[in-house]
Amino acid sequence: MKANNKKYILIPVLCAWVCCAGAQTLAHRDSITKTARADAKHFRLKKAVWKKYRHKLPYTSDYFKPTAAVVKDTALLHDSVYVDTYRQEAFKTNRGRRTAGHYVLLGGEIVVGVAAAFITAILIFVTPKLGG
Repeated sequence: MKANNKKYILIPVLCAWVCCAGAQTLAHRDSITKTARADAKHFRLKKAVWKKYRHKLPYTSDYFKPTAAVVKDTALLHDSVYVDTYRQEAFKTNRGRRTAGHYVLLGGEIVVGVAAAFITAILIFVTPKLGG
């Protein structure tokens, strides 16, 4: 076999080996990301911290950093992909958090809107019959 023929066989074999190694790395990264999302699903900032900063904290803040008490596998605390994903997901869960007053105000607006619609409907259907 000539040297040129060996070169043509070696190149596809090397490409296949590199692709398989890359696919394994991506699969491992996806499983770490999935674990971090599951761990961060129930994360909540402490009430005092949340009231102080509300929506002003970036996701890189140390308040969103995972601790050994909240993760299932403490070995993942040293993995940068896990920590970054955990912080992003913990930030997302607290971004939509509101105060009780917000929900009371929202509920009041809904009640007023429904009452106004009900009164308008009564006026539309009853008033023409009263005119005789």
